[in-house]
Amino acid sequence: MTTDQETIKKIRLFGLNTYEAKIWAALLSRNISTAGELSDIADVPRSRSYDVLESLEKKGFVVMKLGKPIKYLAVPPKEVLERVKNQVEKKTEKHLSTIKSTSFSNLINIFQELYEKSTNHTDNIVAVLKGRKNIYKHLSFLFGNAKKDILFSVEAGAEEYSKIINEAKDKSKITTKLSDTGLRMCVVDEDNTLIFPISKKEVHQDYDLCVWIKNEHTTKFLKQLLTFA
Repeated sequence: MTTDQETIKKIRLFGLNTYEAKIWAALLSRNISTAGELSDIADVPRSRSYDVLESLEKKGFVVMKLGKPIKYLAVPPKEVLERVKNQVEKKTEKHLSTIKSTSFSNLINIFQELYEKSTNHTDNIVAVLKGRKNIYKHLSFLFGNAKKDILFSVEAGAEEYSKIINEAKDKSKITTKLSDTGLRMCVVDEDNTLIFPISKKEVHQDYDLCVWIKNEHTTKFLKQLLTFA
């Protein structure tokens, strides 16, 4: 019995590689089995099955049953899930603790100072952001740090922007307009403009583009244009 690729993908979310996922899925279907049997069932090279099982044992997915031949038992999935969940939560807490720590904040301040003192630092930027995820992350950052106001032109059915809007510190600063043409444009404060030249309905999210303009004069002009449009 070979487990389908979609199931293997889901099992890998537990932090396993492909061979580990295949062997564990095979063992779940048998509950107890030898390395050789699992190798055949999972379609994993026999020479790799022992080190894969050793790795699974260390990670707490299987236990070894002593005897001849040596057999392996599957740890119940509920127990594994609970363990993985706890590990992820601990790692997340550790990362958050690190990010919130004074030493990390000091490091960020050092990096920020280095960035601001850069000889190539400029307030006049025209750049292209690629990929909808990257665009939304940048939007979210700008919304969260807006000091004055945000003027946002969106196309119909753009519900995904609501999450970004909700992340803004002061939602009263945001004015949203519906675009009939599909053109998306956003002006943040007096110096940041994001223009989305292609309707999101016409492009895959990985190829979505956004032109980011950081220039006070250009932004003021586009803001007036958007206000009276």
